[in-house]
Formats: sequence, C-alpha cells, structure tokens
Amino acid sequence: MRLRVADGVGVEEAEGIVYAAPLPDGPIAVLDGVAGLIWTEACRLPRAEVAAAVARRTEQQTAAVRPHVDDFLNQMVGRGLLVES
Repeated sequence: MRLRVADGVGVEEAEGIVYAAPLPDGPIAVLDGVAGLIWTEACRLPRAEVAAAVARRTEQQTAAVRPHVDDFLNQMVGRGLLVES
C-alpha cells in the first residue's frame, strides 16, 4: 500500500520544511525535522518501507521508530492530508 497527497491538498517545501494544507482554507501543517522526513519518504515509498527509510536516515533502529512513524502517518491520513492508494 502506498500513501499519496490527498486531492485538494497543497504542498510546498522550503528550506527543508514541508507545508501541507487543504486548499483553500487550511489549516496548514508545518512539518520540519523528522516530521518532514517521514512525509517525504511516505510520498515516495510503499508505506511498509517508510519506517526503515526513516531509521536509516536518522541512524536509529527500525523497531524503535516504527511506532512513531506509523502514528504520524495515521495522523496525516486522519487529517485528510494523505490518503492510501
């Protein structure tokens, strides 16, 4: 399963920070640091591979980051910013 940006959501990235918002009224999610990394990886990889990619990039163990990555992705889906495809 993959995730993608939901229809009607605008995304901009500037200086390593991801801004995502339902258009036209928001609210805007400001994703920096690890949150921005998770978002970026989620938009390019199958969902099952996101935690491992984040762990590699942050030099952590996959098992340690997986619950946090899964929780974050569930929040983004719940807010309607990402959808499963």
